[in-house]
Amino acid sequence: MIPLILLLAVAGFMQAARTFTGDTSIAGTELAFGYLLLTAYFTGKIFNRFGLPKLTGYLFSGVISGPFVLGLVTKDMGHSLDVVKDTATAIIALEAGSELHLAHLKPVMKTLRAVTIFAVIGAMFTISGALFLMRPLLPAIFGNYDTTQSLAICAAIGVALSAQSPAVVMALLAEMRAAGPLSNVVLASVVVADLTVIVFSSIALAITGAVIGGSIDVTETALHVGWELIGSMVFGLLMGMVLGQYLKTVKRGATLFGLMICVVVAEIGARVSLDPLIVLLTSGIWLRNFSRADANDLFRSFESAQLPVFLVFFALAGAKIDIYLLWGSIIPVVIVAAVRASSFYMGAKIATKLTGAEDVVRKYAWFGLVPQAGLALALAIVLKTTFQSTFGDAAAVLLFGVVGFNEALAPPILRRILIKTGEAGKKAGVDFASGGGH
Repeated sequence: MIPLILLLAVAGFMQAARTFTGDTSIAGTELAFGYLLLTAYFTGKIFNRFGLPKLTGYLFSGVISGPFVLGLVTKDMGHSLDVVKDTATAIIALEAGSELHLAHLKPVMKTLRAVTIFAVIGAMFTISGALFLMRPLLPAIFGNYDTTQSLAICAAIGVALSAQSPAVVMALLAEMRAAGPLSNVVLASVVVADLTVIVFSSIALAITGAVIGGSIDVTETALHVGWELIGSMVFGLLMGMVLGQYLKTVKRGATLFGLMICVVVAEIGARVSLDPLIVLLTSGIWLRNFSRADANDLFRSFESAQLPVFLVFFALAGAKIDIYLLWGSIIPVVIVAAVRASSFYMGAKIATKLTGAEDVVRKYAWFGLVPQAGLALALAIVLKTTFQSTFGDAAAVLLFGVVGFNEALAPPILRRILIKTGEAGKKAGVDFASGGGH
């Protein structure tokens, strides 16, 4: 009862305070950050009392507070907090990389390759095929395009829809303090899947641009993808070496130095066409597997300091969900979401059976691919801006709807799976959702 009262009080103060500050002012940015921090925290506590993940509460607080419902946090305020979103992604990537013990993953490398081929790449073709058959339900996207053009459009949207969310998976694993074979495979598979989607998305966009008559140059796109992938990995190795050297020589202030690296990469990386996710992921893998520095203290400190950033990060993600748009296109959204989940289910089942994976992996690994967030939203925006004069706007509506649908339903189900398999609570550390030690 007390969290609910505090939540209502904070909302009232936010409404009153907004009359004294502009949305894009420094004061407005600070106001939005503080408001989202408090509301996400209290909403997470309320949701947790009903057996739901606190992560779902964070997302829900953003939906209600965002521009499409109460409007307490406007679009301008959300844009002004992009640095928080980007920094949180960088922190998640660094921690995710540090969780990937290559020695532990060797026994399941065959499974990871098979899941990538049958589930992730397979889903791209399945979703694209389903969209082609659904053309009568989506006249705003396909309009008067011929068969070849429609196939190209389906491929571009299908690849974007197959994107996963390492951020959601990592946050949920941290909240549940989950550890075990299923957690390891799920984390590794979503990371590899996102890299795969980035490559295939660039190829699909280039082909679609050529077929539809967009402004994409195939050679330029190929060079851009190569720079984004290889350049990000090389830069990530350098950042990992810098962090490792700092940990070995200076030691003091390692957490602050690590956070500074995350902020710098998040702010500068995208401006020079480097992917912050790949950069920090590579850095984390280097620190964990190849560096002689002891990074355990760094990541333990990260765990205790990450709560405020992640609260605002997921609240901002929720604020981007237009529930009215979602409801208006609910039928195609539900169909596409069901096809997507079924593709992951069938593909992962085939992959894990062929590679002789453990029973728990064979049974539940597919669901780790279902959650969506950052990358899918980013690809939706790319489609919207690249093909704005053709099918971009309508395609973005569908993508935003599917992402919102999966953001709402996937975390509670994945939480139950982690509890059911007994992997929840097996990892010692700091509770992501409360900041308390365990």
